[in-house]
Amino acid sequence: MVSTVSIIGLGLIGGSLAKLIRRQLPETKIFALDKDEVLENALASKVIDDKLQNLEDDKLYQSDLIILGTHLDTSETILTTLAESGRPVCVMDLGSVKTPICQLADTLPDTLTFIGGHPMAGREVSGFEHSHWNIFLSKRFLFAPCEKTSPEFQQTISLWLEQLGMFPVVVDYQHHDQLMAFVSHFPQFYAIALANLLAQNNPSELLQFSGGGIDDQMRLMASPDDMWQLVFSKNKNNLEAVLDQFIQILSEMKTQLSANHLKPAFDQSHEIYSHYQQLRLKKK
Repeated sequence: MVSTVSIIGLGLIGGSLAKLIRRQLPETKIFALDKDEVLENALASKVIDDKLQNLEDDKLYQSDLIILGTHLDTSETILTTLAESGRPVCVMDLGSVKTPICQLADTLPDTLTFIGGHPMAGREVSGFEHSHWNIFLSKRFLFAPCEKTSPEFQQTISLWLEQLGMFPVVVDYQHHDQLMAFVSHFPQFYAIALANLLAQNNPSELLQFSGGGIDDQMRLMASPDDMWQLVFSKNKNNLEAVLDQFIQILSEMKTQLSANHLKPAFDQSHEIYSHYQQLRLKKK
């Protein structure tokens, strides 16, 4: 049972989860640690019940679940601090790369119970002021067990996520990072590459003629660089493998373009689109 939650990092993701908990499970006690102005905002809007003073606050260690909503490196540092406190803690992170933190968790003291978490939702903006409860509602939540994950803890988290209105999906943490390299990290990387291409070719003129086909890429171009550079770094090997494949596909399509024979590429594209639409229908 999760009746008391401490959230470290009330940004877009941590703040949205706090708001969802408050809406779906209003009896849950929520404590949080962040900058003073963020905590005052969260208190004033009644999203949290109280603020945490620091990582030694007793309320933190009395919580049923501690959630790390901080950047990847910061989450690893905090996880180590919590585990080495000598007090039992149950912790879940919310980062989009799982292997480094799961492998770290398995080296830490046995007072730690840990599971890697990743909500499949987000926005191109950051900060508590942009958070909203409906970002996560009816979305998949991937969670990655490791050696520090007991079956009981995994079951508790799964049931809790369902109560919050999300769809929990268990995935091996290394496989998680391979998947995200394709469907999350590469699209973001591509958007930045496209932005740089436009920047080198008279963007003031080009952007006047942009259509709907570029809109979603434009949204991703606004994503915060401090977060994404860290994500790319943490999942570098998987992302580089995807980029190698993409470069090969571009080379093949360039040859097909020269030969006026792009139909095979379109056929593959249409097949993927059809499969995607079928999956969307199953979710409804």
